[in-house]
Parts: sequence; C-alpha cells; structure tokens
Amino acid sequence: MFLVVSAISFPIDEELRNNLSISGTILYILTYAIGPGPVRGLIIPELNSSRTRGKIMSFNFSVHWVCNFLVGLFFLELVKNFGVAPVYASFGAVSLLAALFSYSFLVETKGRSLEEIEMSLNTKAR
Repeated sequence: MFLVVSAISFPIDEELRNNLSISGTILYILTYAIGPGPVRGLIIPELNSSRTRGKIMSFNFSVHWVCNFLVGLFFLELVKNFGVAPVYASFGAVSLLAALFSYSFLVETKGRSLEEIEMSLNTKAR
C-alpha cells in the first residue's frame, strides 16, 4: 500500500506511476494471500481450547466479513473526501500495526502440540 501511496504522491513520470500503482496493488494481494488472509484461520484455532474454538472462529470470520463489507461500502466515499493516497496509507498503516501486533504478542506454535501451546498461554496469563 505504501508503494501505491508513493506512486500517487510523488511527482514522477505517468507511465512509471501507473506501473508502480499496479505493482503495489498486485504485491498487496499476493502478500495478503500468503500471509494475513489464511493465517488468521490457522492461528486462532491453535491459540484457543477446543471447547471455545468454534465460537471464536465464527466470531473471527463474522468480524472479517463485516469489515470487508464496510470497506466496500465506504471506500469510494472516503476516496472522495480524503483522496486516494490517505486512504491507501491508512490501509498500509493498519497492515503494519497488525504485523507489529502479531510479532509482539503471538506465541510461536511451530512444532508444538496443542497441549503445549495451551500450557504456555496459561502460564503467561498468571
């Protein structure tokens, strides 16, 4: 998203601007498809007990689709009021904050059983 913002904001050649905007959009889609898109469906079940997993996953996907709906509903209005660059910069900022949150607060689950993960989360809560 920041590549798209840069292409829009800085005075550069129009052909380069178009190519950077398209490249930034494609890169965003690709990185979302291999990162935060499917990962939230994998991490959330690992970090919750089997007793609450179904309810938490249904809440997770409900929030996801409501947010998608709201972005689609208000995107053009936001662009009209604030411009393309600030809207895309806010999308990039939210993505950056989500990455920082994930790096700071999510526990490593690779190679660990669900019981080990649950025990490590219970000791952190104390």
